[in-house]
Amino acid sequence: MECEDIETFTGTAGEHARNPHNHGPLSDFNGHARITGPCGDTMDFWVDVRNGIVERISFVTDGCGSSMACGSMASCLAKGKPCEEAAALQQQEILAALGCLPGEFEHCALLAANTLKAACTDYLERRISLNDDKRKE
Repeated sequence: MECEDIETFTGTAGEHARNPHNHGPLSDFNGHARITGPCGDTMDFWVDVRNGIVERISFVTDGCGSSMACGSMASCLAKGKPCEEAAALQQQEILAALGCLPGEFEHCALLAANTLKAACTDYLERRISLNDDKRKE
């Protein structure tokens, strides 16, 4: 897919495409996921959950401006929220928060939502596994 010119993005979508928030991998995390969408873009999310709250979060993508904007916005919407609430973030919520995103790139918000959910699920599964291990001791 051709990479759109992020310089044509305006408002919130443009800000997040050009200056993504929470961008770059976390070195200390307790949940991670990587998903490649049908368009070929890959996105990673890392979460550091403390006391059930997403304290730190980050993402990377090899996609273009739309993927960058969607990953950035998803990370902002999830930070400070209970892990279950962050995992429930939907494509439409990301799109609404960004304001205006070309229709042909709305799938990037779905990729961000799905990858964030998978990272939160990874955290929850690790937590369950740790609790199971502690019970066995």
